[in-house]
Amino acid sequence: MCDTLALRSANATWLAKNSDREPLEAQRVEIVPAVTGDSAKRLRCTWIEIPQVPDRHACIIGRPAWMWGAEMGVNECGVAIGNEAIFSRKVRRSGVALLGMDLLRLALERADTADSALEAIVDLLQRFGQGGPAGYTQREFRYDNSFLIADKSTVWKLETAGTQWAAQKIETLDSISNALTIGADYQCSDSALAATRVHFRRQFDTSLVPFVGASHKRRACALTHLRALEADTGGFADFARILRSHRHGKPGGNADLCMHAAPSHSPLKFLRPSHTVNSMIVRIGHEGPQVAFTGTASPCVSLFKPVGFSGSWSVCEADLWERHKVWLDNQALGSGGRTRLTQNIVEAEREIFAALEGGKPREAEKLAADGLQGMYGCAIPDIQQPEVSLNRA
Repeated sequence: MCDTLALRSANATWLAKNSDREPLEAQRVEIVPAVTGDSAKRLRCTWIEIPQVPDRHACIIGRPAWMWGAEMGVNECGVAIGNEAIFSRKVRRSGVALLGMDLLRLALERADTADSALEAIVDLLQRFGQGGPAGYTQREFRYDNSFLIADKSTVWKLETAGTQWAAQKIETLDSISNALTIGADYQCSDSALAATRVHFRRQFDTSLVPFVGASHKRRACALTHLRALEADTGGFADFARILRSHRHGKPGGNADLCMHAAPSHSPLKFLRPSHTVNSMIVRIGHEGPQVAFTGTASPCVSLFKPVGFSGSWSVCEADLWERHKVWLDNQALGSGGRTRLTQNIVEAEREIFAALEGGKPREAEKLAADGLQGMYGCAIPDIQQPEVSLNRA
């Protein structure tokens, strides 16, 4: 389960995402450097090899620690992408291909506009397909994907079912969750679909998983928040507030944008298996992308931290996700404690976001590093992660 939101204004395009996955699945925020003239002929993605390209763009990505691909990210050209799991009628039930996360990272590395990123994903999808185990420990978990793809002037929504796809250009705002949304108004390469104007959602979507996952409720919540924003004056704090939304004011069910998995001992654990494990906000303006990630789970109790394409950033610390998880597990957060913590985070972010939006990323980073030190204090022990093997042969 995930949610991705996009908003276009006169001054910039915003893209934000909550990545909802298994609650013990660490996710890394990483800077992938630009490459020119690479002589490698092949690239190993999560499950398969494909031809490599010699020139690639620098990217900042949120990558599940066990896979090659990324859940979300932005490149140096100002292309930002987030993806969603789609449980279509065309999901590949066996074998391996490119994961949706592979498609996302490949597009960021290879495309310099939203248009060319859309073309890259569609081309790779039709050449290599999509599919394969996509869960951390739940290796039977397979799905297709949808994407929001943005640059400073364009936003595309791309939805897929197997190798079928449909795309819509977004004029102002949109949100995607874990269900298809495109009807009969779309662009596609399938002549039969294009000629008959098949209703894409009705043709390919399923109902059970989107219903249990409250996908339509989450999308409706996100759209309500986006429509309430003043598009030309909204900022990082507004998108952070949206990504932290709990439908009933506190962590609850699958209809929350900030999703909390049911405890492992709860009878609801099979109905609420997903947890928000990382969050991203990107502003793409004429001066280039400005980026903030939590790099940690539960945005409602995480600090958004800036990250750029060069230098050392606290959000990219190798063990940040684990340190936050252990720290959070050891907090006695009743309603009063949670309220005080969230107030402290919002106050710290007020200065962080002011510096970031004011074109002072290094000052914003120092404020974020100070905020992390204040939250975590001294060193804490490592979390024990489940042993998972890719077994990709």
